[in-house]
Amino acid sequence: MPAKKYNDDIINEAAILRETGMSVDAIAKRLGMSRGSVSWHCLRLGADSPNTVTNVSDPKGPMVVARGDHYVKRFTATEDRALIDMDIAGWRVCDMARALDRKPNSIRGRLMTLARREARAEQRECMA
Repeated sequence: MPAKKYNDDIINEAAILRETGMSVDAIAKRLGMSRGSVSWHCLRLGADSPNTVTNVSDPKGPMVVARGDHYVKRFTATEDRALIDMDIAGWRVCDMARALDRKPNSIRGRLMTLARREARAEQRECMA
């Protein structure tokens, strides 16, 4: 397994900066990280900008898009419900991936995204 590209101190600093409202691009530039790494690690750690609490996901566009030399398929509402049910039932990520014909990393990322959406919804309720 390759060595970690960013140490825990850098990753934690990125998360702290994100929670202050700094943009992913600004954090990446400041810490010498890629934009994707900042975004992934903040998602993984649950670090969210206070500026995004009011963001409500309403994806538009095609269900399948080309990204480089491969295609990426958006998750459907049915798949999201199935993922939540499997997670609650204690399924392993690899088993969820097999059941939905997805890569394990996609499942991990989607579960974290769904958790972030739920946290934002709870914050909006508290603000109302």
